[in-house]
Amino acid sequence: MAPHRVSPDGIADLTIIGGGPTGIFAAFQCGMNNISCRIIESMPQLGGQLSALYPEKHIYDVAGFPEVPAAGLVESLWQQTERYSPEVVLSETVTAYRKLEGGDFEVTTASGRTFVSRALLLAAGLGAFSPRKLPQLGDISPLEDRSVFYAVKNVADFRDRKVVIVGGGDSALDWTVGLMGVAGKVTLVHRMQEFQGHGKTAREVDEARESGTIDVSLNTEVASIDFDGDGLKAVHFRRRDGSTFSVEADRLLLLIGFKSNLGPIAGWGLELVDNAVVVDSHMKTTVDGLYAAGDIASYQGKLKIIQTGLSDAAMAVRHSLTYIKPGEKIRHTFSSVKMAREKKSEAPNA
Repeated sequence: MAPHRVSPDGIADLTIIGGGPTGIFAAFQCGMNNISCRIIESMPQLGGQLSALYPEKHIYDVAGFPEVPAAGLVESLWQQTERYSPEVVLSETVTAYRKLEGGDFEVTTASGRTFVSRALLLAAGLGAFSPRKLPQLGDISPLEDRSVFYAVKNVADFRDRKVVIVGGGDSALDWTVGLMGVAGKVTLVHRMQEFQGHGKTAREVDEARESGTIDVSLNTEVASIDFDGDGLKAVHFRRRDGSTFSVEADRLLLLIGFKSNLGPIAGWGLELVDNAVVVDSHMKTTVDGLYAAGDIASYQGKLKIIQTGLSDAAMAVRHSLTYIKPGEKIRHTFSSVKMAREKKSEAPNA
């Protein structure tokens, strides 16, 4: 099986902007459709948010995986894709694109590098993202990634610690449950009366509270914190009724969401809705030859989950063939047939 490599002149059939699950699976689909591709990812590793923010979080709604750690899903997607040897460019942020004479696309990165391809696929997820913070805490940057965290990247950071978790969504509930057998003590606070996370996990949290395994306080907000050069010492709270209380803590886990923006892509003149790029049923944007897939793509009825992003990727690559290879008849080949042929060609006596 010969990989579909970028041509010696540096022109790929498809440039994929974004190396999260959608971008990686799009590269696999390029291999399945016998075209070359490159992935350009702004982070130093593939995986997008799954690698950067939630590597140890378990995912339950991807077909074929009853339960899989986020990092494990990224690894599996890459194992599926690497057989086709896509070009991967890391730590480069695409800032601009232009359509060349003849219909090819040139993209430019923040460092000044340029890349050319026949077509272009946006798979940049939610764009640039940053954690939501609590303004009442002021500048706590010296504590970040030491005592104050916005994601669980390494469970060991919380082992045997007194952990305060702030939030009421899926991430806050998931990690309340996930850290119960790891942390020395877990306290969960939420500013509202009810959790917004998945019902099953919320019930697990309620059961743990009733059994005394964890402490939970609703209608409660963080008022301030105590810390010194060694790190966090205590967290002070204010309830909605005006009463206050404090908890000794050496870890504060703020899981109150992220802010996102499209960054330079927002200025590319594409049609946007709710910070996403509008596409048609073929995943094509308002620019011929430029496609979008995953969370960055907007269409009627869109469901922003990983599974949908994978489907978007397959659709985008498939329909990009009519632009990359104009006039050619596009035939569908089942994966089982294609893989059988590839394995036969790889056999020693083939």
